[in-house]
Amino acid sequence: MAERILGQNEIAEMEKLTVDRVIEAIDAGDSEGAKKLARRMYNEFLSMHDLYRNWAAATLSFIGKRFGDQVLEEAMDAGVKSWWLPNLEKMPQGEDAAALRARVKMFVAGLRAHLMPLHIEEDDEKIVLQMRPCGSGGRLVLEGKYEGPDALLTLKGKQFLTYGRDDLPVYCAHEPVMELQDIKAHGAPFVVIEPAAQIGKQHCNFIIYKDKSKVPAKYYERLGLKKPE
Repeated sequence: MAERILGQNEIAEMEKLTVDRVIEAIDAGDSEGAKKLARRMYNEFLSMHDLYRNWAAATLSFIGKRFGDQVLEEAMDAGVKSWWLPNLEKMPQGEDAAALRARVKMFVAGLRAHLMPLHIEEDDEKIVLQMRPCGSGGRLVLEGKYEGPDALLTLKGKQFLTYGRDDLPVYCAHEPVMELQDIKAHGAPFVVIEPAAQIGKQHCNFIIYKDKSKVPAKYYERLGLKKPE
């Protein structure tokens, strides 16, 4: 094809970050254009989010199917260690309400990166967060990625990677690894996850206890640990 298909103005616009184009539209008073670009930016992010989600889930499935649960657990431990512990270290430290509030907001910012609506409840003891639906593991189930000839791996049997459940989708198996690494590093988990009985169809709970010493013993026991006295 000899003729050029892109004009210079098109190229100039394509080269810009979408967020910069949003700001330009706002500054120009073009609210409808800014809204259109904001929706486009969301779709751009969601497409890339899902690409990496699918890639990670498929890679973990390959490891588990080819080499078994033990090697999968080792791979999961190495992978999670590369991002979870460093992120925990970045969180504001301290036992006062302000520090806890800042940690919760930082964690919520991470969940928002899954690009789904959130539901948050607080009582005297804890804060409970839900993605509705879960933007990663839950949507994989809803999209049928664990069904058919190319199905992702569903872990079977009561074991560490399944939280002691009868089964768990492979993508979701990073959660017990997160909790175990946090407990080993800090003595108690910042957040515990309560997977839904029907993942995808129901909402999983991310639970942050305001006083880590009040984290129930069952969350240690399902990892094969005893809660510290």
